[in-house]
Amino acid sequence: MTELHRFLENHYSGKGKETVVRFERIVRLVSDDDIAISLIEKLVESAQRYFTAVTTMEAKLKAARFRMEGDEIRELTETLDRNRHLAHNALLDNLRIANRYILKEFGEEVPVGGLYSKSPESIQDRAAVGDWAGELLYALYSARKR
Repeated sequence: MTELHRFLENHYSGKGKETVVRFERIVRLVSDDDIAISLIEKLVESAQRYFTAVTTMEAKLKAARFRMEGDEIRELTETLDRNRHLAHNALLDNLRIANRYILKEFGEEVPVGGLYSKSPESIQDRAAVGDWAGELLYALYSARKR
């Protein structure tokens, strides 16, 4: 088991059930709406890009501490952090866009919070949305057919 897999298992295991159940419920609900499906696909892709940016940043910084100093590591940190921040903004934007469309088109059939399965107030919390995206990706990964 890799270090990344161990981290994912420890951090997300058991947390994504509600997330993936809601996700699958909404996908079934909107399955005949090409726009909704496209928005959901973009949301998942942006979650993947954010997760990749976070794990890339963490891995590169861990390795860089052994071979870089001062300005070099500061520049690397700034670049990686900027990439992570942009990916996070795209995730937040795509969640809002998908939710707005789905709630507008499907109204009361959609649970409060739309695709976002955490408390509705926490959708404004960047860290909470990032954690939710990690849970969704891990739940989708764990539920895959093998």
